[in-house]
Amino acid sequence: MTEPDAERRGLPPVDKDKLARSMRGIYSALLILEAIVVLMVPATIRQFGVGLTGFRLTAIIVIVAALIALCAFIKKPWAVAAGWVLQAAVVLMGFWVWAMWPLGLAFAAMWWYAGRLHKQLLARPDA
Repeated sequence: MTEPDAERRGLPPVDKDKLARSMRGIYSALLILEAIVVLMVPATIRQFGVGLTGFRLTAIIVIVAALIALCAFIKKPWAVAAGWVLQAAVVLMGFWVWAMWPLGLAFAAMWWYAGRLHKQLLARPDA
């Protein structure tokens, strides 16, 4: 959306500082919610197939720690790309628990939508 389009549609200008804070909150909330969901995976894994091996438990703990740690670095320019890497890791957990395929894809879709929303809001004029 270009600036003249925003003005014609009557959209209010955006305060870029407030937008940055809001988007950090949205990204962090998504990461924390995703970490909570991933923490529930070990209970499911141990009931099916090979079970909860040391490697799987370690990988899950590392992914959860990375999801939570990324919240602290969400201001960095590389944080969104790192978030995409973590989204891929969560989707790939579908090889261990089939339910992680749709859950991982749902979180990846939310991550994508948050990024799209951010870009659209940045395209609007400053306050």
